[in-house]
Formats: sequence, C-alpha cells, structure tokens
Amino acid sequence: MGSVPEGAGRVRIVVCDTGPILHLHETGALELLAKAGEVFVPPSVDRELANQIAGWPDARPGWIQRGHLTEDDVRQAMQWQSIGGLGAGEAEAIALARALRADWLLTDDAGARVVASLLGLEVHGALGIILWAAASGHVHREESFAMLDRLAASSLWISARILNEAREALHRLSP
Repeated sequence: MGSVPEGAGRVRIVVCDTGPILHLHETGALELLAKAGEVFVPPSVDRELANQIAGWPDARPGWIQRGHLTEDDVRQAMQWQSIGGLGAGEAEAIALARALRADWLLTDDAGARVVASLLGLEVHGALGIILWAAASGHVHREESFAMLDRLAASSLWISARILNEAREALHRLSP
C-alpha cells in the first residue's frame, strides 16, 4: 500500500501524473493537493486532464502549475516510454520530478511507481494523499472515511485488501 507521506518545514514540491488528480477530482478531494505543497504537472498530463475533465484548462486550480521540461528531460521520458512501458504522462511526470528534485511524485500507475522508486523518488498516490491528509489533521475522521469510500467508487481500481488496510490505517490514526 505504501506509507503515509511525511514532511514538514519548507514547502514540499509535488509532481503529479494524471491519475491522482483525476481520482481526487472524482472523489471531491482535489483540494487536498493544495495542502501538500507546490503542485506541478508536466505538459502531457495537462493535456490528458483536458481530455478527462470537462473544462479543465479553465477550471484547473491556480495552485496546479504546469512544469516545463528540457529537451534532455523529454528524451529521457521518451526512453522510459519505449523501454519501461510507461505512458507519456507518467514518463514526463517522472522526468519533471527528477528535474525539480520533487519531494513527492504522485502516481496511481503501478509501472510508474516501480520506475520512480528505482530512480530514488518518493512515490505516493491518491490513496496516500487521503491518508496523509487524515494523519496531518487536514481532514476529520468522518470525512477521511467518506473520501476513502468515494475513492473506492472512482475510476481508480483498489483491491479489497488495500482498501481494508487503508481503513485500518484510518482507524489507527483516529481511534
């Protein structure tokens, strides 16, 4: 399931691929990302979100910044796509996270998690953000369980085992 993200002090740099933004949007919990730190998406993720969320270019929250990739970053992302089986959004998000020396990379894609972890990035997903928000007091107990239920009903596939582990973690966080 991954750990609950940690961190305090300076502003955290967070890079997202499409999945966590889409899933948190579907859950009604997208604003949690604003509490996580400075949030960046690469160009391909911004385009993917425009295809997934009606009115995205105009409705994109101001706190989500569109990051820029160098030619070298783009070449590296293309290599990960060809040899790692990643989509453009995942590959560009990893490249942007490395370029920005991000504290967190947010992805709900299993392959991207593996590649990013091997590259030394701290990786979390939509579920991790909900657990982090509950652990850090950004949401109350009842709301965190409601968010978890809405996440389970979103387009994100979560196994029953992971869902149960997340519920148990929420119980431990706020008995």
